[in-house]
Amino acid sequence: MSEQREQIMTLADTARYTVRRAVITADLEAARATVLDVAESDLGYGYTPQWHWDLDRMTETYVDNDRQAMFVAVDTSAGDAVIGTAAIRVGGPASPPHAGWLADRYADRARVAQLLRLAVRPEHRRRGVARRLVAACVDFARRDGRYRVVCLHTNAKVPGAEGFWRSLAVTEVHDARADGTDHDPRFETVHFELSPEARI
Repeated sequence: MSEQREQIMTLADTARYTVRRAVITADLEAARATVLDVAESDLGYGYTPQWHWDLDRMTETYVDNDRQAMFVAVDTSAGDAVIGTAAIRVGGPASPPHAGWLADRYADRARVAQLLRLAVRPEHRRRGVARRLVAACVDFARRDGRYRVVCLHTNAKVPGAEGFWRSLAVTEVHDARADGTDHDPRFETVHFELSPEARI
């Protein structure tokens, strides 16, 4: 009975949530607010200029550049309110703050897609929204045709974050907890890769 109920909920959630590329001002502004609100609630910090520069140039970064995209998940039962985000940008992690060898691994920036800005408001989690956002990003990278890899990193201090990524077809590249390269106590960073051909 519980399995049947779970299937019914999954179908209902699929109908309730829609994922689309953010190209209009309202979606971009709502995406920015969602990313910053979730960072504040999950990580204890808000807007940080050196990390969130793309959120200050959303149109330039995610609309005008045809190799980059921001996706939003909207709740159709609440007037298409944006409740989740994820994005693809060209290039891998920067050093600093990440290890130099990681930046070297992704030196061929034009062939590297970085998946970032995955954020789902807490009341909408555990409903498949994050998975659908990731699928949209990976599909975008695959359709671009020039990306050889999708890279990402997550903060294992966020409840459920590491487990979510490990439930997908990822390969672990580096666990900064193992060598102490995270010098900021707010972070426990794990780096992963996905193939643009991965099935999410």
